[in-house]
Amino acid sequence: MKSAICPPLPPLKENTKGNISRQDDLVPLVPVGSEKPVSGSQKLGLKGRAKALFRSVTGTQLFFGTKEVLLKSSVTELGYYKPTKLKLLDVNVSDTGLSNAEAFLLQFFAAAGKSGFHVRLAGMSERLHRRDISASDEVGRDFLYSSLWKPTNESVISSDGISVGFSLVEMVEYVPAKRVKGRYVRDEKMIIWSRGKNSAHLGYYNRHYIACGRFRLQLYSPYEQEGWHQIFTQTKTCSLISQIPKIIKAAQSALQVLKMEILAKKERAEAECLRIEQQIIEYEKREAIRRKEEAYKQSIDELYGIMAKWAEDMRIEQFFTDAERGIQNCDPAMQERLSERLKAARDFMQGDTALQRLIKWRTPDERLK
Repeated sequence: MKSAICPPLPPLKENTKGNISRQDDLVPLVPVGSEKPVSGSQKLGLKGRAKALFRSVTGTQLFFGTKEVLLKSSVTELGYYKPTKLKLLDVNVSDTGLSNAEAFLLQFFAAAGKSGFHVRLAGMSERLHRRDISASDEVGRDFLYSSLWKPTNESVISSDGISVGFSLVEMVEYVPAKRVKGRYVRDEKMIIWSRGKNSAHLGYYNRHYIACGRFRLQLYSPYEQEGWHQIFTQTKTCSLISQIPKIIKAAQSALQVLKMEILAKKERAEAECLRIEQQIIEYEKREAIRRKEEAYKQSIDELYGIMAKWAEDMRIEQFFTDAERGIQNCDPAMQERLSERLKAARDFMQGDTALQRLIKWRTPDERLK
C-alpha cells in the first residue's frame, strides 16, 4: 500500500517569525533537568554545561533578561526603574525611555559582536571596579542617588581577555514640573509660559530634574578607579545610535591602554606583595629580638627572686634554730607548749625553698625552645 503524500506546510506569517526570533533570544541559561535523580558525575557535567551556556549568552539575551526584571520593578518619582535584583546590565532608564534604550543597546551589541567583542557581566572573582556615571550635564551635581541604582556586577565588552566597562544612563533636564500620581512630569504649560516675553513676571514656579529621553554612554577602565574613560552623549542633533561606530572605535583603541593598565596594576600588586613580605621578615626579626630580650629579662628576674628567697630561707632557718636553743633555757612547764607552737610555725612556713625554685628555673635559651 502506498503512503499518502503529505501536503507542504504553509509559509510563516510575519508576526510568527518575530515571535520565533524572540524565543531564540530567550534561551534558558541552564538545561532542563529530567525527573530521574542524577549522580555526582552527572551533576558536575550539568554544572559545566550551565557555565558554558552562561559564557555563550549574548548581549541581546542579557538585555531582554534585564528588561524583564525592569518591567516588574518599582518606578521612582523621577520615572526611573529601580530594581531590587541588581545582577543586571548597567542601565539606568525611565519607563518612558526603555524602548529607546533597547533600540540603541541592541544595535550597540550587534556592532560590538561584529568587531570581536563579547558582551557579558563581570564575575565577582575578577575584582573589577565600576565607575560612576552622571545623569546631568552640570558638573558635580550628584543628586540622583535616591533614584538611580548600581549593579552588583560590572557590564563589560571583552576582547582578547581585556574588558571595557560600559554604563548607560538616561539624562535629566531641569524644567518646570508638576507632581502627578506620585511622580514628577513636565509641566508643558509652564514651559511655554517660561519661554514667553513675560517670563520675568511669572514669579516662583516649581522646577525639577526629570528624565528627558536623551542618553549618555560611558566607556571606562574596570581595572583602575580613576583610569581611562570616555563619555558619549546624545544631543538634540546627534543621536547615540549614530555614534555607535565612534563608540566601537574608541573601545578598540582603549584595549592597548587597558592592557598597559593591567600590567601596571599587576606590577603594583607584585610590588605590594614584595613589600608585605619584607615587612613580615622585618617583623619576624624584631619579634625574635623581642622574645630573646623578654626571655633574658624573665630569667634574670626569676634568678634574682631565687636569690632573695635564699636569703629569706636562711633568715627563717636561723630564727627556728635560735628559737629551739632559747626554748631549752625556758621553764620546763613552758618548754612543751613552746615546742608545739614552734613546730606549728615551721609547718606553716613550709613551701618551695630557694633550691627547689632553682630546679624549676630556666635559662633564656630554654625559654625560647
